[in-house]
Amino acid sequence: MNLPFVLDVAIGLVFIYLILSLLASEVQELITTLLQWRAKHLKESIEILLGGGVELSEHQTQVKTLVDELYNDPLLQNVNQGVTGGIARWFRQFTKLFPGNRRGAYGEELATGPSYIAPETFATSLLERLGISKLINKLTEVRLEKFATRLVGIYKVNDNGGVEIPTRQEIKDNWEAGKIRQIVEQANPDQADLSTDSNFVGLVTDYHEILKDFRIKQATLKTCVERMGESLDRFIVAGSPTNPEAEGVPLIGRLKSFKLGIFGADNERAIVSGGLRPSLSEIADMVNQSSDVYREITDAYATVKTKLPPINAKIDDSVKAQLDAYNNSEDPPLTLKLSDLTNEQRDLFRNAAIREISEEEYALYQDYQSYVEIQKGLGKLPNAVRESLAVLARRAQTRVKQTESDINQLREEVSLWFDRSMSRTSGVYKRNAKGVAILIGITIASFTNSDTFHVFNRLSSDENLRQVITKRASDVISPATSGDRPPLRQELDNIRNQTDSVLRNVALPISWNPANLSKQFDCPPAAPINRDNVTSEQEWATMFASCLNRPPEERDISFFKKIGLTAQVAFRHPWEAFKMLLGWVLSGIAIAMGAPFWFDLLNRFVNVRNTGNKPKAAPEQSPPA
Repeated sequence: MNLPFVLDVAIGLVFIYLILSLLASEVQELITTLLQWRAKHLKESIEILLGGGVELSEHQTQVKTLVDELYNDPLLQNVNQGVTGGIARWFRQFTKLFPGNRRGAYGEELATGPSYIAPETFATSLLERLGISKLINKLTEVRLEKFATRLVGIYKVNDNGGVEIPTRQEIKDNWEAGKIRQIVEQANPDQADLSTDSNFVGLVTDYHEILKDFRIKQATLKTCVERMGESLDRFIVAGSPTNPEAEGVPLIGRLKSFKLGIFGADNERAIVSGGLRPSLSEIADMVNQSSDVYREITDAYATVKTKLPPINAKIDDSVKAQLDAYNNSEDPPLTLKLSDLTNEQRDLFRNAAIREISEEEYALYQDYQSYVEIQKGLGKLPNAVRESLAVLARRAQTRVKQTESDINQLREEVSLWFDRSMSRTSGVYKRNAKGVAILIGITIASFTNSDTFHVFNRLSSDENLRQVITKRASDVISPATSGDRPPLRQELDNIRNQTDSVLRNVALPISWNPANLSKQFDCPPAAPINRDNVTSEQEWATMFASCLNRPPEERDISFFKKIGLTAQVAFRHPWEAFKMLLGWVLSGIAIAMGAPFWFDLLNRFVNVRNTGNKPKAAPEQSPPA
């Protein structure tokens, strides 16, 4: 047994595996598409990630609800690319026949899901679904109001929108007075009440406008703090005496020192010392309904709720007026009630009424509606998600450097958490896909009767077959080995396109035919027949007669009878049948290794075989003169 012989046998065997692997990859891709295995595996992996591996029925219901709501998020729906073409749309409708592809499988009214979600997209969707950003804004608003009260004290807003500052007698304690008022009144106890001081009233009015702008989202936290510092500077300048020796100079110095101690040089100190921007640990506590941070937010919304009745009454009156106008506009007039309208009509009237309220009232109304939705969601939030967010927040706290990047750092930690989980999930999916590939490979091997032992024996004993397959393999591979090689996928596509011609022109030692079965079951040689006039049915009859040691059938053998007779042959030759099954299994495992593997191996074998070709003759050299 020389090296060329071994290489030819190996090339033939690998070439057959390559052809069958290409078929298997197409079958697996089709099944994967029909059953949406990638999308299902991704959704199940997200459920495991958010569920923390706990399999309690109640807990799993919460997790599935949360994941379904995540899949309803516009960000995730945008990555779920649907089909628009006629044939593709029909094919997508066909896939819905499978139980796992029904509507609602991937969120509300969704029958398809994304096969891949970017970690950044998942992190943003999860935090938005939990209402983290809205809760942060509300907590920041509450603390900014407390910060302003700490500086200028409490005040009221009259019907005209102006501020009313309580007198010295109406103030109960120093907190209600505010630190600035305390400093001024302690320095000048005989001075008139600051509640009537125009400069102080202007300062309080500025702070009220700043809080209003933040509440309606017309100014950022940093801008509001800067404006507060600038307003305090104007108050200090307005109260500064023109004479440096005047009595008010020490007071001005105390106010400047107070301002510097509170705001710092760049206002960052006000944000940090005032706790205006929640820390990462506080952000994690926002989803814990028993935490102090969440109670702080709840108390703020309770205050907002007390302001809603007049706003709701104004909206209801406007809706009623619109309905009356609509009824009277018809001829004859209608007597419709609000309950008689469709949901779309009621929403139309209500939205028009909401547009009529003031900007501040609209902000309060929308703020509370968002809180109600967030509270409903947090009530169904699995404990595993709360615990995971707390761990991620503590991890992010060690990396954050500036207060502005807190929420961004948490988002990055959630993104990294998801990315690492998906990396592990990818390994699980590949293992599962490999198992499916083996099953598909064994199925293809059995349907095509690709018995590794039989293929090896035929290649070893039939020189003509060996040479034909080797030449065909070399012809297929040679274009890819010369010059610049195209991408692997393109090379495999080229081979796939040539597969039909290979199967037509080359009698591969596979398939269910009498010649292969006779050799696989090691049946005794049949009586010689005239090959020129023999039919396929006669070959089957001769093979069964030889293997079963009985006279051949006189009439055509039906398909199902061939199956029955083949089973009888297998029972008559159990060892050969077992070897045949084992050959299918080996072929199935080989097919599951994938077309890229066999293509690369075939390239190597062909290159090694071609290195033995006779080198070109060297040019003759002229004799020296």
